[in-house]
Order: sequence, then C-alpha cells, then structure tokens
Amino acid sequence: ARSGNLVPMDGKDVQEKVQPDEEKTTTELGINMKSAILEESAKSYLKKTVARFQRNPLVPNLHSTAQRKYDIFCRNRTAELYDPFLALVGFADFGKSKFVEEFKACVPFPGKTNERTVGGMVKDGFLMHGLVRYAYKGNLIEECRKNGKEHGLRVVCTQMGDIWIRLFSNGKRLAQVVLSADYKVAANPKPIDDGGLKGLMNHLHLILECFETKKDRKQ
Repeated sequence: ARSGNLVPMDGKDVQEKVQPDEEKTTTELGINMKSAILEESAKSYLKKTVARFQRNPLVPNLHSTAQRKYDIFCRNRTAELYDPFLALVGFADFGKSKFVEEFKACVPFPGKTNERTVGGMVKDGFLMHGLVRYAYKGNLIEECRKNGKEHGLRVVCTQMGDIWIRLFSNGKRLAQVVLSADYKVAANPKPIDDGGLKGLMNHLHLILECFETKKDRKQ
C-alpha cells in the first residue's frame, strides 16, 4: 500500500537520480588524488635540491654580508619551508626537472643583459622549473620557478643585511615584505599587497626561524 505522497521509482529513475552524484564524487576523488600525488612528488624533488644546496652553501659573486646571511638560512631551511607558499599558489609538477649545478639564465629579469650563472632545478634543457638560486649584484636570491616564471616563495639576502621576501604566482608578484637586519618587518619599504600579503604574513614565522642562530635558540 502507498502512504502519503511517496511515489515508487523504477530502476531507471533511481539510476538517473544517483548516477550524477556518484560521477561527481568519483571525479572529485580523482582530482584530489592527482593533486596529492603532484604535491608529494614536488616535495620529494625540492628535498633533493635543498640537500644539494646545503652541501655547498657558497655562491660565487656574493657580498660577504649576503653570504653570511645565506649561510644561516641555507643551514636551517628545509624543503618543507616552500610547501605552504606553493600551497597558496598551486604546486607544480617537478617530475621532469633535474638538478644542474651551474647553467646560464636571464634572471631575475628577462633579457640578455641579465644573463648570469644559476644553480638548481631545470627541465627541457635549461628552463628553470623548481628551486633555484643565484647572485644578483652581490645579493643572494633563492626562489621557486614554474616554467621559467617565479612561482611561490622568493628569499633575497642583501649585501645590506636586509631580507626581501616575495610571493609569486606564475610570474605575478602577490606580496612583498622586507625584514631589516634585526629581522623585524621594515616600515620602509612598507609591505606590498597585490592579493597575497595575508597568506605570506601567515607563514612569515617559518622564514624567520630559518635565520635563527644557535645563540638565538638558546635564549
């Protein structure tokens, strides 16, 4: 007997009402799984590159102050430092990248006049794709790149002792923060927000920890 307004559905009706949701769930699971695999793969390749950098923190043509700052940073930072910043802008597939000790690239700006020696992750010849580092006018720049463009975190150890930090997405700057020599956020130049300052500031403590000395940690 039927009760109320319940109307029995035949097999076709049930299939039509359930199948779209099942397909959506399956698609979402597939996307999430692919994203997780991509993320874990990227972390693995970054870890290997950081290890190579830590074996040899000396970068040619650096000012002594920039080198001292980078020595501390290079010793303390791990590949995990880059994870939250890549999570903000999207992990890249570093599966085809390889580590090259030295190669030529036009950085930090395009153009032959900006060609200099770079070390780090490349694909398809010498297209920067992953973590790289290089000297620029005596300053040290370590950053993530995706298909040649800045993507994720950039840390700059300057010859003045300041630390310039930027967040990029596919070559577009999203935020900038400058730390003075005592690692406090500088008022001049003031932080820049191009849509990503909140995300950068939320993880700023992770970068600061990389510049702690043994003496700082004992205090």
